[in-house]
Amino acid sequence: MAKYNNIRPFNVFFSIFIPFCSLPFQIFPFVYYVLLSVVTYRDTMKKVILIVCALLAIQVWAQSSTGFAGINFGLNRESVIEEIMKLGYDPLGSADGADRVVIPVYMMDELPVQVDFLFNKNDHFYAFEVRTGRMEVDRLPKVFEALEYMSDRFVDRYGKKVRTTELQEADIKPSVHNLYKQWTNHKSLNIYTAIIYKDGRYYTVGSVTNRKLAKEQSKSKSKKHDFSDMMPN
Repeated sequence: MAKYNNIRPFNVFFSIFIPFCSLPFQIFPFVYYVLLSVVTYRDTMKKVILIVCALLAIQVWAQSSTGFAGINFGLNRESVIEEIMKLGYDPLGSADGADRVVIPVYMMDELPVQVDFLFNKNDHFYAFEVRTGRMEVDRLPKVFEALEYMSDRFVDRYGKKVRTTELQEADIKPSVHNLYKQWTNHKSLNIYTAIIYKDGRYYTVGSVTNRKLAKEQSKSKSKKHDFSDMMPN
C-alpha cells in the first residue's frame, strides 16, 4: 500500500485535465482544414458553374442549324415568343397579324444585333434576320468590319463552304441586299450575309430562311358560298 500513498491527488488531476484541455487545440486544425476545404470546394464549384454558364451563353448561337439559339424553324408564334422569353429577352412586335417578332438587342458574341423572327401565312417560324445598327457613310468601314465579323460567326455555325462576292463601297446599291457570302452546302436553307443601303444609311444583315416553310401553302381556305338559287331574273 505504501507505493500508492506516494501518488498525489493533484498529479492525478493534472494528468487527466491537461490533456483534456489541450484536446480542442489538437482538434481545431483538423476542423479548420475540413471547413476550409468545404468553403474552397463550394467557391470552386461556383466558379465552375459560372464558367460553364458563360460558355453555354456564348455557344447557344452555334448549337443548331435548324433555327436560332435553339428556337427551331416551324414553331408557331406563341411558342417562339415563349422560347425568346426563356432566353431572358422581352420580344417586340408580337401582336397578332405581324409578320415578325423582334429581339431589339442580342449579343452575337461581341457584336450587338437586332434579331427578327419571320412568320409565314400559317404563323410558322420560317426565317430569321440579324442586323446591326444603321450607320452614316463616314462609318462605312465599321459596317464592313461588322460584315466580316458576322460572316465569320456564320462560318462557325454553317461551315466554310461559301460563295463570296467581293464587295466595295462602289458596288453597294440602294434598297437591295448586296450579297457578300452565301452558304451553298445547306439544301434546305438559304443563308447569306449582306450590306443594305437604305435612306442614306448602311447596315449589315445576315439571313437564314427555311426554303420549305417559306413556300408552305396557307392552310386557311376561303369559305365557299352557294348562290346558285339567286340567279337574277
